[in-house]
Amino acid sequence: MSTGRSIGGTAFLGVIFAAALVGVADSSLADWRDETKVLRVGYLSSGNPAQTAARMDLFRSYLEGRIGLPVELVPAVTYAALIDGTVGGRIQYAIHSATSFAVAEAACACIEPLAVPAAFDGSVGFHSILLVRADSPIRSLADASGATIAVSGEDSLAGRLVPFAGLAGEGIDAETYFSRIVDAPGPEAAIAALLAGDADVAAGWSSLTGDASTGYAFGVLTRMVIDGRLSMDAVRVLWRSPIIPFGPHAVRADMASELKLLLADALFDMAFLAPEVLEAVDRSGFGGGGFVAIDPARYAVIAELIGGE
Repeated sequence: MSTGRSIGGTAFLGVIFAAALVGVADSSLADWRDETKVLRVGYLSSGNPAQTAARMDLFRSYLEGRIGLPVELVPAVTYAALIDGTVGGRIQYAIHSATSFAVAEAACACIEPLAVPAAFDGSVGFHSILLVRADSPIRSLADASGATIAVSGEDSLAGRLVPFAGLAGEGIDAETYFSRIVDAPGPEAAIAALLAGDADVAAGWSSLTGDASTGYAFGVLTRMVIDGRLSMDAVRVLWRSPIIPFGPHAVRADMASELKLLLADALFDMAFLAPEVLEAVDRSGFGGGGFVAIDPARYAVIAELIGGE
């Protein structure tokens, strides 16, 4: 009988202990929900703001259903404004470009990537490349001294910033190394200048995965081949950067861990549970691979190449 009472007493204490744990868990859950109240999600409002807002509202509704909190959308007219909102803590979640994430992270070390959209082939990034014509005598960067190079605008990541920074890493000052720098409206125009003989080298971007004869899986070469403006036997890749990851969905580092997990799961499940929402937030022509986790260190290459600026 004494043994029975001992076992019964232990069981009773176990029930009390388990209930206490549940109470602690519920209390912890309540704490972060009470503290957060509303999740503010920042995004770049470009092109047609009304159309972008309508698409993003699908995302807002999806997140609300997954995390059980109200979600407020915060449009930003520039990435600088998105960075400012992220660093200042006025938004807890932001859809960044790779550059804006690197700049924001360097400014405060207060954000972390939650997930990144993947391309249809599973790629999570692309390469900046320098091209020459197939019959060019330029076979290496050393041969390009004194040549003419076509690049995109000053704020173009793959079309200017990355290749110039990459060259600087190899001891080459682009401004003095090349005889002339042709400023093109974009990578396609830079490559068109190369093909027309108006430049000896051109900057562009590509997955560098898939069938090379079709311009690879995606990128500026792919588009030009599809449009009939380029045949891949007319050009050669002279230089390639390390892989540049796509822009992440990022959150404040001080966000409650439970909320981070809920948000990450919502992104990972999106391709299967809500493909229409994935279409709304991943509008690139080579997207469709859903969201995947990414190592924050992958963005270090951008901070290094552009100096975190």
